[in-house]
Amino acid sequence: MTRQRPRTYQWHLATDGTAIKTYPKALDHSNPQQEAPKGLKYLRYATTRRLALADLYAVEDALDESAARYERVARAVALTGVLGLAAMLVGWLVLPTIGLDGNWTPILRVTSIPVLVVGVAGVMFTPLSMRRSIDRIRTEGGLDISEPKVLKEDEALALLHAPGTVSGPAIEGGKL
Repeated sequence: MTRQRPRTYQWHLATDGTAIKTYPKALDHSNPQQEAPKGLKYLRYATTRRLALADLYAVEDALDESAARYERVARAVALTGVLGLAAMLVGWLVLPTIGLDGNWTPILRVTSIPVLVVGVAGVMFTPLSMRRSIDRIRTEGGLDISEPKVLKEDEALALLHAPGTVSGPAIEGGKL
């Protein structure tokens, strides 16, 4: 069973067919020495077909699953690279230095190289794979893969309060 987290975003479908995602600006804040900004951030996404709110929330769920999978893969390849590097250092430097250059040391040396290569290759190609996954999920969900446009608050509120705009459930623990 997956852990249920409070939803920190809200989707809206504007009358012009674009999708607008709102979330607290504090989610983008990463500097602990400064106070987190207040208010909401508004991102406008172009769409490739007519969407329903359920489509947008399904895209968000798929992106969350993809991010969790990416995190597991990234940890695994980083650990593989670290193990390969550690085995290489032990086999090439530590054991010969302390005089324990036995029969199994060449095996450690030979196996450490491909393990390190797999780890480094994984670290290099995992982000590219993740980006392709995000683009695929957005495309299948009806969103254009171009970068979303950040809207100013007054422009966003005008679109959100326009007749015909459909809004999803409010942000849990927040307000719009």
